[in-house]
Amino acid sequence: MKNTSLEFLNINPGNVFLGRDNGGLYFAGERPRHKVEINYNFEITKDCITEDEWNDVFNKNENIPNYNKFNQQNIEDFLKNLNEKNEDYRFRLPSESEWELAKKQLEDSIVMPNEFGELIADQPHVSYWGAPCDGSPWFENNPKSAGFGMQCTKSGNSSKDKSITPGFSLHKSHKKNIKFRIVRIPRKHIDAFGKKLPSEFDRFEIFKREMIISIFIGIIPSFIWAYFNASPGYIVSGFGNLIMGGVFFSLFTGLIYRPKHSTLEFTNNKIISISPYRKKIRTLISFEDEHP
Repeated sequence: MKNTSLEFLNINPGNVFLGRDNGGLYFAGERPRHKVEINYNFEITKDCITEDEWNDVFNKNENIPNYNKFNQQNIEDFLKNLNEKNEDYRFRLPSESEWELAKKQLEDSIVMPNEFGELIADQPHVSYWGAPCDGSPWFENNPKSAGFGMQCTKSGNSSKDKSITPGFSLHKSHKKNIKFRIVRIPRKHIDAFGKKLPSEFDRFEIFKREMIISIFIGIIPSFIWAYFNASPGYIVSGFGNLIMGGVFFSLFTGLIYRPKHSTLEFTNNKIISISPYRKKIRTLISFEDEHP
């Protein structure tokens, strides 16, 4: 399909923030907040693929898959057919960062996200640790993936500075109303996969922070309460209980509230961590010594 009837809109290079920096355990699956730099142009369809366009791409197939009940294999076959019919471009689902950049650059009056959600190329993962930060789709099969052959969806709920609705997983059979767009990129473009976030958070840093929070939010307040309200001598006799109670209270509050986490960025061939409060910058990974 060299001259496809699909209407594409050009997206210029830019950056988006994915994830949250909220500290509570409830938001762990949406961390870390990170900046994705997309340094290439790409095109995205103005609207989600319609049933007529779906049937047109499958017009030479013996059996046309049901547009209203497609599965993962149908999507892969749809893209395969498109790519076989075009020598100049390559078609695929948009990565989450490409989807967000398109939404950021285009007004909702031009591109209105589907209210039921749209498929993206990325597989679901338990968090954003290990995610690419160059616009490439995140679909490699690794231990932190929720399962090969599954994909995420996106909705229109996002803001200028961050995605506030992370992709959520769907199995191979998708919901009836889920739709999808596709991106068109030159054949020479290669999804890099080279510049990724660290594979996991700094456990020692989290442990130190939790210890400090436990002391000031849980343990010290429990001793203050005992000093003014408990019977004489209870602080000495109930020393262990006061400590454990303070730690338990601190851990319970950690489900919802903790200080914000750092935002990660790829800059000057390094992945850096930027503190949300003091704006302290720390280098996590350096690629300066790597050779292409």
